Amino acid sequence: MWYLILIFILAAGLSAFAATRLSSHADTISKETKLGGILAGTLLLAVATSLPELTVTVSAGIIGNAGIAVGNGLGSILFNFFVLFILDLHFRSKRLFLDVSDHHIHTGIIALILCTTTAFALAIQGSWSFFNISVFSIAIVIIYMIGMYIMSKRHQPPKDEKTNTTEKVVDKTNFNVKRAVRQFILFSLVILITGTALSLSGDALAQNTGISATAIGSILVALSSSIPDAMSVYTALKLSNVNMAIGTILGSNLFNILVIALADPFYRNGSIWQDSSDELMYMSFIGFILTALTMVIIKRDKTKNAITYSIPSVIAVISYIVVVAIIVL
Repeated sequence: MWYLILIFILAAGLSAFAATRLSSHADTISKETKLGGILAGTLLLAVATSLPELTVTVSAGIIGNAGIAVGNGLGSILFNFFVLFILDLHFRSKRLFLDVSDHHIHTGIIALILCTTTAFALAIQGSWSFFNISVFSIAIVIIYMIGMYIMSKRHQPPKDEKTNTTEKVVDKTNFNVKRAVRQFILFSLVILITGTALSLSGDALAQNTGISATAIGSILVALSSSIPDAMSVYTALKLSNVNMAIGTILGSNLFNILVIALADPFYRNGSIWQDSSDELMYMSFIGFILTALTMVIIKRDKTKNAITYSIPSVIAVISYIVVVAIIVL
């Protein structure tokens, strides 16, 4: 047992360090290339820090554990929001979220659609499949791809601006960008390895306690595999890059739903959605509410004092604690 604890602690430390460096390099890429914090967070940082969730969810599908596969994806979504709102409270004096771009609303809408699709997949009795792949999994992949395409189009600068920007990057910052990209790829690989070790060792520890697969996947494994997201968001907010922080959370949540759909073809015992606990449907519903709450915060233009500013984040944090308590008890 002790060696599993040691692996868990070492993997957690390495994942946290790699995530911090990853966020810094994503910040460099977003500023030097004019990619912007929104796309850097939603695409680059969110996918890279969600590599542990991808590995764990697909592995759970292969070994036939639907509870861990679906629970890890949905549990990571709730934990990501918990981290975001906890850090919002931590940095409340700066009121960073008042300077967030409205473009995150587009990501939020895609997230709401995916949460709704997930809830239907978990609620509907009976397996609708195509070559042993649920139609809901296929729908999730299509929605995700369309959403990413629309977002990339919406956030592209005008052609003239794009050309001028490219010339400036080539002349002044080409070396920095290339180095940042290389380091970004390197630390992404580190997160993939350490995050997988972290999640699997946490899973092994939890199994020895006799806790249900739903609780294991949605709490312990989700928490451990989401450490890179938490550290990346903290670093982004510390750098006052709030757009990258929110982009990371929303983008990571989109990807966490996608990985469940990607794990579905590897699950050979039926439908990965139907073989999951009914409790996960409520987690999807809570994810929908927290996404909507995030969109409300984004649209908020101003607030009178720190107390009124903090109320939405306090509600979100309490909601997460209540959900965890219900699952455990």
